[in-house]
Amino acid sequence: MEPVKIYILEDEIIIQQLLKETLETLDYNICGTQINAELALLEIKEVKPDIVFLDIRVAGNKTGIWLGNQLDIPIIYLTAFSDPKTITKAIKTKPVSYLVKPFNIKQLFIALELALCVVAEKKEITIKVRDRFEKIRVEDIWFAKKEDQYLTLYLKESVKLIRSSVQEFLTQVNSSSFLQVHRSYVVNKNYVTAFNSKGVRIDKNKIPISQKYLEKVYQELA
Repeated sequence: MEPVKIYILEDEIIIQQLLKETLETLDYNICGTQINAELALLEIKEVKPDIVFLDIRVAGNKTGIWLGNQLDIPIIYLTAFSDPKTITKAIKTKPVSYLVKPFNIKQLFIALELALCVVAEKKEITIKVRDRFEKIRVEDIWFAKKEDQYLTLYLKESVKLIRSSVQEFLTQVNSSSFLQVHRSYVVNKNYVTAFNSKGVRIDKNKIPISQKYLEKVYQELA
């Protein structure tokens, strides 16, 4: 799997460099850094990062919050400002986290974990359906059912039959949103509406739980 690409907007060069070096030691790909929000937007459109760190008060006429309003990727704010007015403006851009300087490594790890969950849900996978390849969004998959050498993917508005094992599918989606509940079934936890010791419900679908996975299901869903 390719390293997650991260872009950093931070006008304090020492903090920018320290953050860059810390993330690189964790095997993240820093695809760009900038001190100006308008220039950052141009670069982000080109390099297409998975996650963006945004300082709020930066060089130039535009702020990190302005940039956040232009983006549809996971945002983590870095700022020395924690006043209600600033936080309210930032929240409207739907960031995954908000780090107040100075922050520690533990806080950084938590912010990254939250962002990675969003990255996994937003990503697309390529599947082969008969004689053609299709891209589907991971977050659109409700559940998967194993049948012989094939896996049936149940989406909100369609059903796809692919040649895959359960483990191959879990590796491909690489998302904590998916939970194996039976040797033949994997469910997207975000769509589970009810469950008991016998099965889970997704919309009108009843999916069995085997004894082997029961404890794990209760840990994840309870």
